[in-house]
Amino acid sequence: QAVGVGVFLAVFILSAIVGNILVILSVACNRHLQTVTNYFIVNLAIADLLLSTTVLPFSATLEVLGFWVFGRIFCNIWAAVDVLCCSASIMSLCIISVDRYIGVKYSLKYPTIMTERKAGVILVVVWLSSMVISIGPLLGWKEPPPPDESICSITEEPGYALFSSLFSFYLPLMVILVMYFRIYVVARRTTRSLEAGVKKERNKSMEVVLRIHCRSVLEDPLSSSRSKGNNFRSSLSVRLLKFSREKKAAKTLAIVVGVFILCWFPFFFVLPFGSFFPSLKPSEIVFKVIFWLGYFNSCVNPIIYPCSSKEFKRAFIRLLKCQCHRRRRPLWRVYDHHWRGASMSSSVQDSETD
Repeated sequence: QAVGVGVFLAVFILSAIVGNILVILSVACNRHLQTVTNYFIVNLAIADLLLSTTVLPFSATLEVLGFWVFGRIFCNIWAAVDVLCCSASIMSLCIISVDRYIGVKYSLKYPTIMTERKAGVILVVVWLSSMVISIGPLLGWKEPPPPDESICSITEEPGYALFSSLFSFYLPLMVILVMYFRIYVVARRTTRSLEAGVKKERNKSMEVVLRIHCRSVLEDPLSSSRSKGNNFRSSLSVRLLKFSREKKAAKTLAIVVGVFILCWFPFFFVLPFGSFFPSLKPSEIVFKVIFWLGYFNSCVNPIIYPCSSKEFKRAFIRLLKCQCHRRRRPLWRVYDHHWRGASMSSSVQDSETD
């Protein structure tokens, strides 16, 4: 039985390591994937990769052998790094949800609102906050250690269990749920206007009505200022194109968040509850299943991306074929260039007709 468990956990850990490395390399080797949102996804993959390489092998050893063989000091370090990586992972998801709301709500202004410098500062704050949450037991905020050094478990001191659960899971979870609810409201409102076939936009005193079809934009004739109308319609086309791309990214990341909640909620419910009410703690086997269910999240995320995102799927395939593809410009700039070119060509045709 121990051999079977060991083989299963080894495959599990290797899958998590390879998958998260593929996510990181996909963004590093494909310039059109090098966006602020994907930098946050890379940070999530880094947290999961650290968990898979520095925590899971020792957790698996503990499960297979049934006792801890690495000493008391390393037990404390292992538990702290576990909390650090898990906290950084969920905080990354929290930041991603805010980033997606900005992308959907302010699709045209997004590049100026969420710059790479701001993203770098945010990621530093994420890791510093995770360190603050994880360092408590190393400073003595834990129950007295057992005399037997072959016993190593996570800290179940009631105060710290509540503190870590609140700041590592529940508060970020509230932000995530609020952000995705607001994303749903914005996306639904915009999608309704698209399904109606008419999109109205006001530009000072001028109203422009665009008939929107799947792959074309039919422009109602304007009696005055054709060039201004063409520029405005081009701007709206870019906005619609960017909204579609941001909405698709939000759907993918919503799946990631949903899986994360399913994987980690049982653990963060049982941990503080069992700390305050020891008599109601689940059995050891049930707790182990819940414990590893949280770890399972680190293995699932790299599978979600290629299944939900065609760009990541193509990047994964190129990496597996040992190809590294770089584009000269980010994708949103290609879109912008395309629609500007369409606008200029339309203006030239109008002037020739006149």
